[in-house]
Amino acid sequence: MVTRHNPDHVVLGALLPITLCIAICATAFPNLARAQNWQLGPVLRVGLETDDNATLNIRTDEEVSLSGYLLDARADVEYSSASTSFSISPRAILRKYPDEPDFDSDDIYVRSDFSHEMQSTTIGFRAFFEQQSVRTAERAVSDPEIEDPDDITDDETGRILRFGDRNKWRISPYWSYEFSNISSIGVDVDYIDVQYDNVFEGLLEGYTDTRLNVTYRRSFSAVNTGLLTVTGRSYDPELDENDITGYGVLGGFEYSLSEKMRLRAMVGFEETDQSGFDYDREPIGFVTLIRNLETIRMSAQYRRSVVGSGSGRLSVRDSIFLNFGRRLSERVSAGLGVRAYNSEEGRAGITLEERTYIQLRSSFRWYLSRAWVIEADYRYTVNDPGPEVGERANSNQINLWIVYQPRSISVL
Repeated sequence: MVTRHNPDHVVLGALLPITLCIAICATAFPNLARAQNWQLGPVLRVGLETDDNATLNIRTDEEVSLSGYLLDARADVEYSSASTSFSISPRAILRKYPDEPDFDSDDIYVRSDFSHEMQSTTIGFRAFFEQQSVRTAERAVSDPEIEDPDDITDDETGRILRFGDRNKWRISPYWSYEFSNISSIGVDVDYIDVQYDNVFEGLLEGYTDTRLNVTYRRSFSAVNTGLLTVTGRSYDPELDENDITGYGVLGGFEYSLSEKMRLRAMVGFEETDQSGFDYDREPIGFVTLIRNLETIRMSAQYRRSVVGSGSGRLSVRDSIFLNFGRRLSERVSAGLGVRAYNSEEGRAGITLEERTYIQLRSSFRWYLSRAWVIEADYRYTVNDPGPEVGERANSNQINLWIVYQPRSISVL
């Protein structure tokens, strides 16, 4: 059986983030015609791609080698004032493979951020929409544009199919209140909705995953802040009648090593509950290091978490994320990246599938001028489904890009 969804709903899903953001703009910024705080930053990329195992197949006789053309168009729209910031970034990536047209895809992404500060209160939201092929959506990537590892969702399964699409919503509203200059409380919700189109039932299934976090912060000094988070979640796969719920507690600190370097660490547990099953508590936590200098940018994180995905089960995952970029000269920069995770069967059988996934990335950028850039990107990926399969897959992917990114211009 193939899971299908109304195409009109897919189009509507792509338009909803834009409609929502326009409505918020109309409410929050009533004097748009007189505002001069809007900036528009277009980015256009044209590239070539080769991948010697596009579906990460463990059988060498069934590997699919792809070569094709890519078009990546994005527009970054930003607004800022003394108390309010807003941005929306629609993006489209077209992939065309002349020798394997079944792999062609037209992927759509929309990201939006809104924040409004009052005397003691801050409110805001982050909204994401993704409509892309399963082949790329279920493949964790080392993304050089991600500056904060906390923005990464561990929702990929590693099941790289040659057909089907994934439509994903992620909405994250938040609120914070400052009791004084040393203590505050914050509440945020992370809602994820994933649906699959043209995917055989049983291979992947849609789900919703909702998490509520309540965090108390207290400053002990100008550089050291204590953190305490209470979290609750509900994971609801389409094909399972019983929701999986959970709760957890984390404690830790945030330490500013300097103006350009920040360390954050938290540790705790999460307990999961489902009708008919009794799961043990799982230790969870993370350590994040972010460093931004004039010529060096680095972000790194180790994370242990209980995650949901299209596998229809929760899994315990140990993840590593690393992004490192350095400006070698006025015209040349280079970068390294790592995205890796290991999903294991929980002590009470939270997941039925083990998996080890590793992607190593290296990149090189040559700035021909302020607006024109040549970029080369190499990724080596390993996908190991675990001892039950007994084999692992690997691929070599190379992308070459010509990038046009003119300076942001004022609008309105």
